[in-house]
Amino acid sequence: MSSDQIESFPRPGKTAIVTGGSSGLGRTSAVALARAGWNVTVTGRREAELQETVTLLNKAAGREDAGFFVAGDITKEDVVLRVFKETADKFGRIDLVFCNAGISPPNVPLAEQKLSDWQATVDVNLTAPYLCARESFRYMEKQQPQGGRIIINGSISAYAPRPFSSPYTATKTAMTGLTKSLSLDGRKFNIAVTQIDIGNAASEMTAKMKSGPGVPQADGSMRHEPTMDREWVGKEIVHIAEMPLSVNVANVVIQATNMPSHVGRG
Repeated sequence: MSSDQIESFPRPGKTAIVTGGSSGLGRTSAVALARAGWNVTVTGRREAELQETVTLLNKAAGREDAGFFVAGDITKEDVVLRVFKETADKFGRIDLVFCNAGISPPNVPLAEQKLSDWQATVDVNLTAPYLCARESFRYMEKQQPQGGRIIINGSISAYAPRPFSSPYTATKTAMTGLTKSLSLDGRKFNIAVTQIDIGNAASEMTAKMKSGPGVPQADGSMRHEPTMDREWVGKEIVHIAEMPLSVNVANVVIQATNMPSHVGRG
């Protein structure tokens, strides 16, 4: 199937939840899914930006009921429960959950790092995907047809960390273990789980790669790095989402070609 066919492939009734959908990769991926015919719920803390995303979703889908948002902090269990309940109530089922929301604390030497930054990173990058995955299982196990797909936004830092990135790298490495465990547990219920590791997609989080002094390198220097259009991430999310549940991409890396990465930093 060509990329154009993937983008236009109709999926009536198929429903996705995208966390961190108010901007960046989350918004881009949500719009790509809506364009491919999916109903999409986006979550995040910024209600005005979520409403903007919903407008884009409806425009991409060519209908006024494709997008839905639930505002809140998905590190909180009650918010996650509400996101899933309201999505199921509106659309009838949940077929895909893209655990995209993530943060990166300041890149400072370990001795200068704050416990509060560590905890916030763990909460957003690890606890939130766990809560969303757990709730995904609860719905996907019971719905008919049974099953669904979970995509977790990992990072190349799980293979090749940057200097001064202990909180971020620790959470992204832990997400690899979470993904593997979920994949194993999901087999019985026709739930497929993918980890997508994204390198230098242009977004608010990666703006520093092309401005100011740049970002830390393995040799201690600061340099600018190439980024890629995040539309390619959206296309990849749709590609994985459109697969039958008998097929799974366990792990995929998508990155700016010339960035320092797991094939060699510095």
